[in-house]
Amino acid sequence: MTALKDRIAILFNPSAGKGKALKKKDRLERLLLEWQVPFDLMVTASEENLRALTRECAGRYRALAGAGGDSTFHIMIDEIVRSGAEVDFGLIPLGSSNDVAREFDLRGLEKACRALKGGRTKPIDLGAVEHDGEVLRYFIGQANIGLGSRVNRYVEEISGKSPRLAAFQSLVGTLGIIRSYRRKEVPLPLTIRTGEQKREGFYVVANFSNIRFWATGRTLSPSARPDDGQLDGCLIGECSFLRLARLAFLARKGRHVGAPEVEFVRAPAFEISSEQRFEVQVDGEIIGGGRTPLSFRSIQVRTVPQALHLIC
Repeated sequence: MTALKDRIAILFNPSAGKGKALKKKDRLERLLLEWQVPFDLMVTASEENLRALTRECAGRYRALAGAGGDSTFHIMIDEIVRSGAEVDFGLIPLGSSNDVAREFDLRGLEKACRALKGGRTKPIDLGAVEHDGEVLRYFIGQANIGLGSRVNRYVEEISGKSPRLAAFQSLVGTLGIIRSYRRKEVPLPLTIRTGEQKREGFYVVANFSNIRFWATGRTLSPSARPDDGQLDGCLIGECSFLRLARLAFLARKGRHVGAPEVEFVRAPAFEISSEQRFEVQVDGEIIGGGRTPLSFRSIQVRTVPQALHLIC
């Protein structure tokens, strides 16, 4: 198989951004040519195809870039790390949230193309979700338990039943939160261990983050840094729907810090357990998939220092 070390493989996910990404394909290709980026662009047909192309290209190209949303980046990074390939990775944000690109100031096609042309890389940490000693997912953004996975499942249901309604992301997310409260799916009883410290309580959100942003630009973990060898836990305790809505509003600028329901903890590794089975969402994807999610009574979430060379 011919090596293509002087070119960048761009894997384009046309379903990103609720299907709006495809409308930006021509403009992306024009900008890449204007910036004189040597590239091969491949349009993916499914998640399985994206994974297969990532594995194939990781051994052939000097760099890979994902053109899609946070879920696209997560899937590709997971495959790159598992392959053991030493390849640089670039971000072309075309998703609905774009929280990962926001962390690295790469929002917008021009910024992304400029970064690919420059080729400068930065070693960054990743996170890993483990169960019984097996790594289930590597991630660049965050792993979360509680409301995130429940809302994610609701959004997937709505996308299948009413694609037009699914386009209104904020509305659908709010409806998903209301349903979770009505069904008493949150808060969850969790025990969280970091080294010798232990926290126990009922939590609406337990988020373990490598970056600052979550849920479309909310600065959930203001102190998180993707190169400090740590993950930042943001724990939101039991509260009413209206109080959660207020906290979500404050979190847009990180002003939820100091609220009595919100606790932060930083550590290289966390062990999370519960008497009640729970699902785990990782960078917009539920482990096991929205239709057949895996559930756990305990997991470990840890940092993997300097595991990825990011083009930024």
